Amino acid sequence: MRTELKEGVALTVIPTKQFKTTRITINLITALTATKLAKRLLLGALLECGCQKYPDQKAIADELARMYGAGFEISSVRRGNLHFLSVSFDCVNDEFLAEKEDLLQAGFSFLQEILFRPLVSQKPAAFVAEFARQKRNVVDYAGATQDNKQLYADLSLQKLLFDDEKQALPSFGNYQELLKITASQLSSSYQECLNKDRIEIIVSGDVKEERCRQLAQQLPFAARNLRKEEIFYVQEGHALRKKEEKQKVTQGKLNLGFSLPVFFADPLYFTVLVFEGLFGGLPLSKLFVNVREKAQLAYYASSSYDSFRGVMTVRTGLDPKNKEQALAIIEAQLKDVQAGRVTQQEIEDTKKSLINEYLSGLDSQANVMQRVLIAILTGRTLSTTSWITGIQNVTLAQIQAAAKMTKLQAVYFLDKE
Repeated sequence: MRTELKEGVALTVIPTKQFKTTRITINLITALTATKLAKRLLLGALLECGCQKYPDQKAIADELARMYGAGFEISSVRRGNLHFLSVSFDCVNDEFLAEKEDLLQAGFSFLQEILFRPLVSQKPAAFVAEFARQKRNVVDYAGATQDNKQLYADLSLQKLLFDDEKQALPSFGNYQELLKITASQLSSSYQECLNKDRIEIIVSGDVKEERCRQLAQQLPFAARNLRKEEIFYVQEGHALRKKEEKQKVTQGKLNLGFSLPVFFADPLYFTVLVFEGLFGGLPLSKLFVNVREKAQLAYYASSSYDSFRGVMTVRTGLDPKNKEQALAIIEAQLKDVQAGRVTQQEIEDTKKSLINEYLSGLDSQANVMQRVLIAILTGRTLSTTSWITGIQNVTLAQIQAAAKMTKLQAVYFLDKE
């Protein structure tokens, strides 16, 4: 059940006896902009490393150990037009402890210390020192993308595929802007997150809703006026874009970007899931079997579908001399699906794999909570029954229709020097 605690601040409780743990996640959500990417990534790293009460990672680790090995993490993620800074705490359920202790309250108190009493407030020197260290780590990571050739190819395709800068940029934002961020700017960004972001608090476990509400209300979030933000990023199709680069690589990288304008829980959503799994998203897909196994043209070949941006990407690693032949076979796989040259066995195997993958995800408390959050933000709820039925009901004709909607928009090739 979801309850609005204040304007812009809401709590959702998922009472369940399925898990032996209790998990609390505070999601700070905002409209994605190019300038926010680097700051929010850096802010998450900084908050994870200490606060006034627990000034370093050792102090945090000691407190988590005291709470019977509790867990704590901060993630910085974008989905479509939104950015999420998510702060999570998980612990064993009280009933499994030899001596009763209110770990739910302890968890809320711990997260309050992390979020509302950071080093910046009363320990500016410690904050500046930690800021410098974390900024160096993020800058080093951003700089290292040049050495990770598959990641470099992925980011290069992203720049080629998207018109909008905030979609084209990597998760760490613009590298040059990252270098310019100061401790003062990050402190301002922190205040903006705390006071202006949409707040979605989610609790899962064998818990009482009223107790969760009482504890969540103690978090000193102020009410905030929110503008409705659309999570889905919709891009108009454009002419095919191509780019080739030569670097010192041992393996060529051929990445393709397709427009596939179907979004989460759209009427054709399940059809696209089956199509993409059949085409390249699963281990027995056409790309894997025909490009990698039979033709032996690539060391790997797979696809992925982004249901919040309406795109499908293909990545391959290959000997550069095989580029044109591999591209032709990839295009042939898509044409085969469009023409209905798919066996019923392939379709059934794909459906079974997708359903098994979905059911396996239900064993993860974090995954279940993510699905609830997406349902809240999209207003589209998919029950387990509706999800399985949706996959099972997909027909070959529907798969063909989804394949015909798929348009090649970008081709990036990283070649040997």
